[in-house]
Formats: sequence, C-alpha cells, structure tokens
Amino acid sequence: MVNGSAFTLYTVTTVKRDARNFVAVDGGMGDNLEAALFQQRYEAILAGRLHEDDAEEVVVVGRHCESGDVLIDPLRLPPARVGDLLAVPATGAYTHTMANNYNGYRRPPVVFARDREARAVIRRETWADLFARDV
Repeated sequence: MVNGSAFTLYTVTTVKRDARNFVAVDGGMGDNLEAALFQQRYEAILAGRLHEDDAEEVVVVGRHCESGDVLIDPLRLPPARVGDLLAVPATGAYTHTMANNYNGYRRPPVVFARDREARAVIRRETWADLFARDV
C-alpha cells in the first residue's frame, strides 16, 4: 500500500501567530494537490518533537500564497519554529504523480528509506529541467 507507507517532509519557513496561527512550509499545492482539489484531510507531526505536551491550533499553509494553498486546517502542534521539520504521513498514493510546476515551483525529490538507509529514486527537479521546454 503506497499511501500508508509514505510521508512528505516539509521545512517550516514562517510562523505567524495572530487571531489564527499559521505555519507555512516549503511545499504546498505544487507538490500535493489533494488538499486543495479534493479536501483530503491530513495529520502531521513536528519531527523530533513528538512527545512535547504543549500544543496550539494551527493552519498549515503552503508556499504559493494562494487562498487554496492550505494543507491542513486545523492541526494541533507544539509551537512550531522556523526550521522545524513537519512530517505528513499517508501522502504517497498521488503526491508525486500530481506534483506540478505551479508558480515555477520545482518538483521535490522522492527518497526511499529502510533500515536507517536512504536512497534517492527521483532527483529534485533543477532549474534546467524547469526551463527545458522554453523556446
């Protein structure tokens, strides 16, 4: 089962605390259209901070600055900090196949991991890849 065996790992890029708390990550609707198109519901954790008791309700948003670029709403997390890693499980079924170049976004790599070993199976898209079709 691909979906249950995969997760997406994001880096927290911005945290905004106000009437609502927003945690922005370095991905979004360019690498996961399921949330925007089909209202797919995800959970997530801050990697390495699983056992922290203090939590706040946040909205996890993507990097595309679009009203539809919401990955998870709501989510309870320990207070996130820039640089934290956000792990979103069960994202493997369509995430890679639906990834796109929205707003000039380069598609992320795919990495397989097992027994503490990791290997890239699809490399991160380069700027040359992105511009290869330009004439």
